[in-house]
Amino acid sequence: ARLLQGEGGHNCRCTVSAMASVVFKVNCQATRPGEAVFVVGSGDPLGNWNPINAVKMATSSDLFPVWSTPQLSMPMGRAIEYKFVVQREDQKGQQVRWESFKGNRSLDVPEPGTVLTATSAWDDLKSSLMNTPQVQTALAPASAPVSAPTLAAALSAVAPTPPPQYSSGGEEDAGFTVQEALERHEKEEVLLRMAESAIDAARSETLRACPLAVTIANREERRRNFSQSLFCAESLTPDSQSDNLQPCETPKDQASEAATTDIATELPAGSSDVGGSGTAGSHSIVSAAFSMAAPATGSRSPQTSEEELEERLEEDLHADLHGVSLKHIMSFSALTEMADAEEKEQARKGAKAQSAYEPYNLNVPVVIVSSEIAPWSKTGGLGLVAASYGYEFARKGHRTMAVSPKYKHYDNLNYVGETRVRVANCDHNVKYWHRALDGCDYVFVEHSTFGRDGGLYNDNDGREYHDNLLRFTLLSLAALEAPLILNIGGSTYGDKVLFLANDWQAGMVPVYLNYKYRRNNCLTQSRAIYVIHNLGYQGQYHNVDVQQFFAVDHQAANDIRLNNSVNLCKGALICSDRVVTVSPNYAKEIQSPGGGFNLQDFVRAKMQANRLAGILNGIDDCWNPDVDSNIFHNYSVNDYVSGKRSNKLALQRLLHLREDPDVCVIGFVGRLTWQKGIDVLGQCIQWLLEDTGNGVTGRVQLIMMGNGERGHGDMLRHMEHQYKGRVCGYVGFDPKVEHQMMAGCDIFLMPSRYEPCGLPQMICQQYGTVPVVTATGGLVDSVIDVSEGVATATGFHMPHLAADKMKETLWKAMELFHKRPADFQQMQVNGMQTDFYWPKAMDEYEKQIDIALYEGPCHR
Repeated sequence: ARLLQGEGGHNCRCTVSAMASVVFKVNCQATRPGEAVFVVGSGDPLGNWNPINAVKMATSSDLFPVWSTPQLSMPMGRAIEYKFVVQREDQKGQQVRWESFKGNRSLDVPEPGTVLTATSAWDDLKSSLMNTPQVQTALAPASAPVSAPTLAAALSAVAPTPPPQYSSGGEEDAGFTVQEALERHEKEEVLLRMAESAIDAARSETLRACPLAVTIANREERRRNFSQSLFCAESLTPDSQSDNLQPCETPKDQASEAATTDIATELPAGSSDVGGSGTAGSHSIVSAAFSMAAPATGSRSPQTSEEELEERLEEDLHADLHGVSLKHIMSFSALTEMADAEEKEQARKGAKAQSAYEPYNLNVPVVIVSSEIAPWSKTGGLGLVAASYGYEFARKGHRTMAVSPKYKHYDNLNYVGETRVRVANCDHNVKYWHRALDGCDYVFVEHSTFGRDGGLYNDNDGREYHDNLLRFTLLSLAALEAPLILNIGGSTYGDKVLFLANDWQAGMVPVYLNYKYRRNNCLTQSRAIYVIHNLGYQGQYHNVDVQQFFAVDHQAANDIRLNNSVNLCKGALICSDRVVTVSPNYAKEIQSPGGGFNLQDFVRAKMQANRLAGILNGIDDCWNPDVDSNIFHNYSVNDYVSGKRSNKLALQRLLHLREDPDVCVIGFVGRLTWQKGIDVLGQCIQWLLEDTGNGVTGRVQLIMMGNGERGHGDMLRHMEHQYKGRVCGYVGFDPKVEHQMMAGCDIFLMPSRYEPCGLPQMICQQYGTVPVVTATGGLVDSVIDVSEGVATATGFHMPHLAADKMKETLWKAMELFHKRPADFQQMQVNGMQTDFYWPKAMDEYEKQIDIALYEGPCHR
């Protein structure tokens, strides 16, 4: 006899005799991708109430959310108590979710020759029991888990046979067998069903983890989501926001009621800091410091009155500044001038910017799909990244095409063809224009909806164009047709290409590839990689008849739909062959409620299917202190001490700061928004500049450059006025001064709350300027914290953004600068020896292309 005790249950005594069979089933939708249901209970067969030893249950795409065990061998006549738990599939996690009711379920093991099936519902104590005759099969030991691949293998006998191309990209590069493809497909279907069933739970998690999501959720539905971003007008109060968002499908006669603001500009329409024209030159600085005609020395008198200050502000509006227009600009990176091909090749003759990976599929053409591409169209980093893709893939040896809208007249284009595509129950004629440059075929799609007087996505009043969903659906279809129909250089690109679809605007590329092309035996050897530059941008639209608008079936419509709206990013996540984010750490963050913004379970599903990767963006070759023509004095790692000293003095002179090479100069460049942490920086400025005799604080100068919300701009002006000669606050942007700050500052501060990749923290290291960053997104991947030791460290991490943490981290950095200069200089050298240029990033992209072409495609 053995004594058994259940969780909170009673002792039971039974006699161990012959073995009988029990099957446990439960209807459970509490699992998330990467999790499974387990049965745990009394006695060894059910793990003695230890979740680590619990019996794993299995499900399938047809049966989900019903989970079941195989027939388990259990001692006849025993009374069994049990419960179900949800935990990680591999049982390695610490989080185990038990059913919440009090007590345990129980059953008596039947006589031999029958199978007892116990069927339950999650969190419901009641169970139904059914005895059936024993089928002569081997009983599975209770401890043997049933994996999804095993289940898929069992189902493959009755599954429809997929077309040959499903298992490979052709006989010559076959990767997966049909059987392996079936198993993988089954696993992915289960993962996606879990993600779909958890949409409400994901939304609740997001609301708890992200305060901005609460603001959005409180809006009336038709104004809830701006398609470009889930972070609209984040600085405004919920009450004031409700009238600032235009629904994506609002009729034109209602469009004038609502102005939109997106995550990048984060300024209500017409609320520029001074004057409202949206240019850097129209935003005032407290001194005309950024005018190259300014005197080399001198500053305003300490007795400047508020009236005199206001007069000076008005004068500054007309100063001959070197700022650039910020109208329709979402990120300062859009204003960066890229090195041309000759400059790139010259820069790459050194030890950096070298490729180390030999791709296997250079013969496969790459088709880049992007809503913007520099220099023709750019509002943020996407345009520059797309341009870099075009240059780098061609340089690697791929036949390369970049497809983007023709927003206006571009010089030196040639007409190469046209076709008709069907969207919104209408046929649309699109024309293609071509220009070959540096080995890449740039193809621009012409349609009447693309040419507008305003920006790429919004009109001049900040309102999103009412037909953006139509515009970028047309772009996706035109891009899919381009390699098939355009004769460029004497031939088409053909049926086997790699599509690189960027952000929500190209989100329909993988959806149509699955549902429109592969189903019609077209582009069957092609693959689609979806690149997420910022998951806060999802392409979300309301009041759309999905099947009619996109001309797709019910299954495709369900992939695109999220609750009662279209979500192009969701469709792309589900249908892409691989997903790439712009940093490895960001790939982790978007699997969480704080970073996934309602789509975290779909990202987790992609990760569990081994189709997710993170790759840091590269920096352009123009960011090199050895050849940078924008800085005062060129230098390298061999003479950086004298080089940075000369640049610091020149920068101080230019900006009317006291010329002192021994102070620690801290720089900040960014949008003046909550996301960039400028509010927390504002709380620390007085502490930074107050000399209390500790030899650290007070021995500092601060340079802040950016534009955005009015209140933060006012803070910059006030601080410059209060700390004359020690603070420069420029409400605007000058690309040349950004280069000069990289060379002249000692520390670069990047206190972002949210940063998928980030470029300045990588750029500043090339100039020997030490970054202080928040431990988020790509900042974690690109800055080695001082806790790793000064022999390898390149910067400092704030564990999270708060005033006390910023002070603590800045203290560490400034103390090292002033009191341990040799260690600080070692970190400067470490940073200057890093390699964040594009060839290194392209090695990782080539690996993803090779994996995508080797493995079977996503099959919907």
